[in-house]
Order: sequence, then C-alpha cells, then structure tokens
Amino acid sequence: MSKKEILNSGIIGEIMGSPPSIIVRSGTLILFLMLVLFILLASLIRYPDTIPTKVEITTTNPPITVISKITGRIQRLMVSDKELVNPGQILAVMETSASIEDILTIRRIFDTMSISNSPALPDLTDLGEIQTFYSDCKRNLNNLESYDRNNYYGAKIKSVNDEINAIKDYIEKIIVKESIFSEDLKIEASKFRRDSMLFVAKVIPASQLEITHQSYLKTRLDLQQSRLDRASKLIELAEKKHFLQEYSIKMTEERELLFSAYEESFLNLKAQLNIWVNTYFLTSDINGIVTFTKYWSVNQSVLKDEPVMNVVPLDIGHFIGRSKLKMHRSGKVNEGQIVNIKLSGYPYLEYGIVRGIVKSKSLVPSDNEYIIEIELPEGLRTIYGFNLEFTQNMQGVAEIITDDASLIQKIFNPFRYLITKNRRQLLA
Repeated sequence: MSKKEILNSGIIGEIMGSPPSIIVRSGTLILFLMLVLFILLASLIRYPDTIPTKVEITTTNPPITVISKITGRIQRLMVSDKELVNPGQILAVMETSASIEDILTIRRIFDTMSISNSPALPDLTDLGEIQTFYSDCKRNLNNLESYDRNNYYGAKIKSVNDEINAIKDYIEKIIVKESIFSEDLKIEASKFRRDSMLFVAKVIPASQLEITHQSYLKTRLDLQQSRLDRASKLIELAEKKHFLQEYSIKMTEERELLFSAYEESFLNLKAQLNIWVNTYFLTSDINGIVTFTKYWSVNQSVLKDEPVMNVVPLDIGHFIGRSKLKMHRSGKVNEGQIVNIKLSGYPYLEYGIVRGIVKSKSLVPSDNEYIIEIELPEGLRTIYGFNLEFTQNMQGVAEIITDDASLIQKIFNPFRYLITKNRRQLLA
C-alpha cells in the first residue's frame, strides 16, 4: 500500500468515526422543526369525541298500537288494511259469548240514554256477562214506570185534597150559620128581657114569658150545636191534612227507593258495558289509517296484551329521534349537542347521515338508561341531499358529539391524569 492510499484510508476512517458538525446541526434542526410542526398540527387538528347509541326515529304524533285485553281469537274484523278510521270506531271484535248485534243495540241506547231520560229497554237475552246487569236495570226501570203510571198515592192524595176542600166549604157554611144564630140569639135575648119586664109589671102572663124563654134557649142551643159542628169539622180537617202529609211522604219515599234501585242498576250496567266494550272491542282513539301487521283475518289467536294492529295518525307532526343512553359517559351528553344519525335501512356511505340536535335528556335514569330526545331540524334530509322515505320506528345508530378537543389535548389527557394521581398519592 502506498503512502497516499494509507493517508486516504485514515481520512475516511476519521470521517466515519466522527460525522461532520454541519450534518449534526442540520439533523437536529430538522428533528426540531418536525417536532414543532407535529405540535402545531396536533394543536390545530381537532377530533370530535362521540358517544354512540341506538336510536329510533318516530314522530311527535306516533302511531297508536291497538292491544288485545284478553287471550282469544279474533271473532270479527270490522275494517280492512289501509282503511281510514275515526276515533271510537270499532276495528275488531275478540271472541265472546255475547251477541255483537245486541251489544251494539244497547250501546246505541246508552249513547242517548240518561237516568232522567230513560226510554223503554228492549228485550235482549244474548248479552253474555252483562245479561244479569241488563235484566236488573230493565226490571227496576219497569217498576219505576209502573209506579209512576199507577200513581197509587197520587190518587189518594187527590181524594184527600177533595175531601179537605169539601170540609173547608162546609166549615165556611157553618160559620155563616153561626153568624145567623148569633143574630137570632141577640134578638131572642132582647125579647126575653122585654117579656121579663112585662111579666114583672103583670102585663103578660107567665105562659107568654115561658114561650119567650124557650125560644131564647132553643136559639142558644142551635148556636152551640153549630159551634160543636164547626169544631168537629176542624178536627176532621186536621186528620185529613195529616193523611195528606203521610201519603205525600210515603209517595216520595217509595219513589226514591224505586229510583235509587234503578239508578244503581243503571250505573252498574253502564260500567259493565264499558268494561265489556274495552275488553272485547278493539277501537281506534284517533283519526288515522289502520295497518295490519301480524294479524289480518278472523279466528287468529291473540295473546293478552299483544299488539293486534296499528293506527297511523293523519297528522304525524314532525320527526323526532328517541334513544336510550347507557350510564357510561352519559354525563358528557347535554342539550344542544350535534348528533350524527346513521339509519340501518339506508347505508350512510351511500345516502349520507342525518343531522340532529340533542333536545332533551331525562332528569333521572330508568333501568340505568337516560332517555334522549333528538330534534331533526331538516327532517330526514341527509348531508348528501337525499330526502329519505319515512317509515315508523326507523332504527339506526346515533353518534352524539360531546367534545371537539384538539389532538394534543387527547394526547396529554392521560399524562395529566397520571401526574394528578401521583401527586395526590405523594401528598397522602
């Protein structure tokens, strides 16, 4: 090896063992700039924190679910699928031993019937469970109508009133008679005094005085008899008035007893009829369109408390989302937060997501879940511009955006927790 080669190899070895300072400075600067750029980007880049939960899209006027109150078969369907129905309209009849026509007849009667206005009840003998109540009501009504028609005490009261009026007329005549007797008595007394004076003066004989005296006594006796007759009639009048009062009381009491029995049976029948109707008749509570789901024909068996059909209201209102939020991280959810909804029936990558806003959150949880109500300001219009077709109870996933923190905050949050935890342990 020549001297030049040895020298070159030494220089190369020196370079390989100790890099030039310019390279070191340049590398350090690049690393520093990269670190600064990373911190800057981590501070500027904001990544939302979301809480996913299941969501159901419904309306402010949701469909009414018609539920069976008993276990049994559908005896009669009164409507067809997609038919327009009104409030109170009968949709179906569950299996019953009663005649539906008889039930409808008595129901029509009771729609216009009241306790104070009671028409004659027809003979219905196929009312099932309410037959006894109907028979009691009909019997008590017939008793009341028969009592009013016969008017037994009314006739007695009229007869007594006639007797009272006759006695009063007789008493008035007696009073007139007494007045006449009183005048006659005055005259006879005057005659008797005059004849007594004449007898003392020996003008008239004793026989004439006796005749005058007898006439005076007879008139006085007639007046006394008339007064006795008046007193007797007054006693008779008092007795008749007593009978009148007694008959009036009995008439009122007996009618009140009959009316009370009818009123009680009427109210019992009405209550039992309502119970029967609510049990066997499936009715609509709103104006809407009936829709069949699981049951569509007669003789299908239905369990108690099982949905039979639905009634979709004509005015559904506006769309709204309802979600059940688990307790985990629920404290971060507040009103006004943005919600991204991905509907199961419409893939979000193809149709886009629906935007919503947290409208309300229940004050207390139920079964460890909060009820979240989500408002949809733009309805079912997605961020891609699609207007999705609504069907009741649409399912999906709601992502509630709770925080919009920077990336650097998310990186340093675990370190801050560890530092705070260790500091408390040291202080302890």
